[in-house]
Amino acid sequence: MPNINAENQKLLIKAYIKLLDTIAGGEKIEIESQRDITENRYLVLVHGISKHIQGYSNSWWKALEPHVGQVFGNGNLDDRRKEVIWSDLVNTREINAVDEQKKQQLRQEIENILEDRQRQEIAVSSGEKNITRNIPSVMERGDGFALDDFLVYMLNEKMRQRIIDRFTKIVEPLLTANNALDIISHSWGTVVAYEGLRELEQQSTARRGKVSNFFTVGSALSLPLRNSLRNENKKGDRPVLFNNWFNLDAKGDFVGGMLQGKFAITKEFLELEPTECDRGLLGYSLGCAHGSYFKENNLAVNRDIFARFINTNQQ
Repeated sequence: MPNINAENQKLLIKAYIKLLDTIAGGEKIEIESQRDITENRYLVLVHGISKHIQGYSNSWWKALEPHVGQVFGNGNLDDRRKEVIWSDLVNTREINAVDEQKKQQLRQEIENILEDRQRQEIAVSSGEKNITRNIPSVMERGDGFALDDFLVYMLNEKMRQRIIDRFTKIVEPLLTANNALDIISHSWGTVVAYEGLRELEQQSTARRGKVSNFFTVGSALSLPLRNSLRNENKKGDRPVLFNNWFNLDAKGDFVGGMLQGKFAITKEFLELEPTECDRGLLGYSLGCAHGSYFKENNLAVNRDIFARFINTNQQ
């Protein structure tokens, strides 16, 4: 394959974006103007529930890299690609320390929401208006999907702050140094990133940087639990640090969903087909759909959404 210099690469990217718009029937998505693609562009990844260790974003980057050229240089970890890691804070001791009655009540509330979303999707797929037959619990079909991270974050304010601190420790220095950030957050990581950015916004320290694009993927912000957010975040205000906020959700991912009308987002992409997931009689499993966004062959997400807006200076 011939070498393509940076300038030609940017021209190819712009041409590809124009082609996407043509294929989409000329749809024009109004997004705010971003600065030129320069060497001060950083990618920040924020994981969701379950255990994650350093390097978890390598697979995310492998799926995205072919479509973003040199926007983030070589995309080397801890260079211009940064990971927020917080799952090690949510351990058995912290889970057990949460009030048992409150924990079980909130767990049941979340499970009920997920079950209701599953029934709605089955109803749409099957044409059944009222589903009376027994169906497996969405948690049984969740491939080990766990709720403890949700519960600890929402019921333990000290732990919430420690988790948010992991995010701000990475992001604040980059913004203070006048960098442009693209943030991809997943699952409960979307809540961490949103509340972390709101916290940075409210602090008095002057910051010159900007979040060019904020992506919420399979976002737990869609769950009707806004009362569990910090008081200042319950209205769903959009941080002034943002240029654009894009929300993504796949079929079968009952954690994610629509944010429009609840939060001041720019655009959302719903009912995406989950990659590498088998659709059974009951639809896609939660676990597979929830992790489908970062597969290498999921071009609809990595090329046509993430890279499209990361590569776009203005549209």
